[in-house]
Amino acid sequence: RPEQCPTKHKEKVANIQKQVREYQTNGEGKGMCTARPGWQTISPQNMEYKNKMYPININLVDILEINPDRRTVQCEPLVTMGQLTATLDHLGWTIPIVPELDDLTIGGLVMGTGIETSSHRFGLFQHICKSYELVLADGSLVECSPYTDQSSSTLYHGVMG
Repeated sequence: RPEQCPTKHKEKVANIQKQVREYQTNGEGKGMCTARPGWQTISPQNMEYKNKMYPININLVDILEINPDRRTVQCEPLVTMGQLTATLDHLGWTIPIVPELDDLTIGGLVMGTGIETSSHRFGLFQHICKSYELVLADGSLVECSPYTDQSSSTLYHGVMG
């Protein structure tokens, strides 16, 4: 498991931005992908394609903030459902859409169109997310939400698998 350190979120994101910018000069026309090894995924897909891609190391595994007043949780994309559920359980909380597999990640559910048994009532997993912080292909960092300007809202909806 990657190193957990929620106080270093900005530093970890800056490292990802740096890698993406390095890709611009060193990528040699390859595609870009996460450096997460295939054995860490839930997908039955063969991950050999990653051998031909430019790997970006992502160590974003932390729950960053729980805001009881706003009833929101800010977390990084590699937080697992087991990790989130265990944390929220101590507060007597749950999220509206709870996937059945503890190893599924927040990022995977957002990008993979997470649908669960309560989705008929609350929508897909990404519909309960208020905003996303994204590193774009040029290395820039943006936050997007459906509640802000049109370009941010368009980007927010474009993230969904």
